[in-house]
Amino acid sequence: MLLFVCTSLTFLIESSLMLFRLAVTHFFLAYKLPLAVDSFQRLLGQIISSSKSSNPLVRSNSTNLFKALISHNDPTDPHSLSRLAVPELINLPKSGKSAGPDHRVALYSMLAALTPAQGVSLPILQAAIILLPKEPHENAISVLAAALPPHVVFLLRDASLPPDVIQFIAKEMTNSKPAVRKAFVGLAGSVFLDMEGILDSENGTIFAKGLVPAFETCLKTVASNPLNSSGGPYEGYVALAVLLGPLARSGRFG
Repeated sequence: MLLFVCTSLTFLIESSLMLFRLAVTHFFLAYKLPLAVDSFQRLLGQIISSSKSSNPLVRSNSTNLFKALISHNDPTDPHSLSRLAVPELINLPKSGKSAGPDHRVALYSMLAALTPAQGVSLPILQAAIILLPKEPHENAISVLAAALPPHVVFLLRDASLPPDVIQFIAKEMTNSKPAVRKAFVGLAGSVFLDMEGILDSENGTIFAKGLVPAFETCLKTVASNPLNSSGGPYEGYVALAVLLGPLARSGRFG
């Protein structure tokens, strides 16, 4: 009987907390004024703590609350809250102190909500290229990799994408781990296939030249054994689409 009562109380408490978080999220979706930095930092700490929960609804509500909060920047500095959020969201995964893959998925989903900007995009990308090769969970890899293309494009257009990052992406496109290889090939492919005009700039061309050998390697690997390639045909399809699509149309990679 005591076990039943304790279980019921736990359920009621968790349900109440979930309803409270949902109400807070709706409040901030309706609230239109800028959020003070100290208020955001306190709420962010609670959000990150809640995102550790084993309950998927709690994690989802935490992510939704973050997305509602992050838009409440001071209009004079529209990315101030994002710059504060980035180190808080990546610290636990970088230090190996996250609560598990579901927690990392929640944190990476919050990163994906951040708009590219100075002081936002480069720290995200620098952290991600370290985290992705070490990440053992495929869903976490997919979520983090999917967040990166807009930031790569922003840095290319801003002429601030470091050359060593380009070299690292090219190297990881041929990583021996299929999930990591797929993530980096997908990242590179998205930059060229989903972002218009990236090859119109000199920086975009430099980026492409740095990745062409890796795309060619992916295509050759899959073409030599399409039915038994360790990562499936995905990398070959992406490589083919990029090489015969935007790169061929640009006329700079004959």
